[in-house]
Amino acid sequence: MGQPNTDPSFPGLSPRVLGTLSEVSGLSLESPSLPVPPAVLDGVRRLSAQFNRGEGLGNRPYLNEAAFRTAYLSYFVPVNLVKVQILLNEAKPAIGALHGRSLRILDVGGGPGTGALAILDWLQRLAGDGPTALEYTVIDHSREALEVHERVWRGYRAHGPAQEPQRLQTVECDLEKGLPSIIQAARGRPTHDLIIVQNLLSELYRNEADRIEKRVLLLERLLGGLAVDGTIIIIEPALRGASRDLHGLRDRLLQQGSATVYSPCLHSHPCPALVKPDDWCHEERGWVRPKWIEQVDRAVGFIKDALKFSYVILRRDGKTLVPRSPDLHRVVSELRVMKGEKRVWWCDETGRPEVGRLDREQSATNAVFDAWHRGAIVRVSEIVRKDRKGRPGTVGRIPSSATVEIVRPA
Repeated sequence: MGQPNTDPSFPGLSPRVLGTLSEVSGLSLESPSLPVPPAVLDGVRRLSAQFNRGEGLGNRPYLNEAAFRTAYLSYFVPVNLVKVQILLNEAKPAIGALHGRSLRILDVGGGPGTGALAILDWLQRLAGDGPTALEYTVIDHSREALEVHERVWRGYRAHGPAQEPQRLQTVECDLEKGLPSIIQAARGRPTHDLIIVQNLLSELYRNEADRIEKRVLLLERLLGGLAVDGTIIIIEPALRGASRDLHGLRDRLLQQGSATVYSPCLHSHPCPALVKPDDWCHEERGWVRPKWIEQVDRAVGFIKDALKFSYVILRRDGKTLVPRSPDLHRVVSELRVMKGEKRVWWCDETGRPEVGRLDREQSATNAVFDAWHRGAIVRVSEIVRKDRKGRPGTVGRIPSSATVEIVRPA
């Protein structure tokens, strides 16, 4: 896991965000001191069981119930908001200059306003470099969630100056029955600069054998409304099943030519994490845990000291986070300290090989290997694979003569 990022420009919970969530949830998130209400702790436990194991809540919309809405707003929205902002920063080079533009965003399955709050705050931090206008459309199947979304939107705007005209449109729709007419009408007239799909796909068609095909069809329809230079950010839980489904969806969209992958992948080949049934790929980013989250964690026995999620950022124009090169590799595991050596798994166009460095091979030129972390994009000048019984060794070794770089940290 990477170290917590304390850079003030790093995404996080600004006082304006905390003030908004405190107002809408009815809890003091800015300077918590009183014990967390038992109903909130129970809601966090039960929602976590639902998200991680599918237990307890059935198929009813959990945000329709006041106790769960409060728990979600006070605990899950802050955590998921930072994930969105991390990926907005990652996608910023592809999104390009926002100054002087009118930005149109579609939030699919936007719930109580996680994406909206993340984007409003992210744009606020851009100060004079932000867009001249913002049109934000959110789709969700829960009218209660959309009403909370509107309260969050108004609350954030009321807590400080808005730098540009901002318009929110809410659309109630069961996405398993199709896209709403307002989105279908845009097909053939791509209009959205950014589409966010967070923690939604794994909740759609989840008990159906053809769930991947149906999710692909939904994404293809959404891509039909994406501007040629637009970006779609898809975030899913860092669970094996949800992540592998996302890898399969990514493969299908690339195979059909529906989109190009911006990140995290460094290639457009089939996902190598799907070769073995127990593999999957996810992110783990360090952060400074807010005091409210830390207080809830202590009470319920969680440790939210890292942000875990799976994601893919898609485009239609071929732009990539870093230039495609066989010399670049993405670290997809933690740095594993073993007896006499350290190892990682990385992903590139050749697959998902394991790479290590023996302790006795440490040198000034390869010392950066010790700073490798999940999600980092790296380059190595030399890898040695010793033959074993006539076959190349399964673990690539970094010799003392190799030069090791971190091209882009996570």
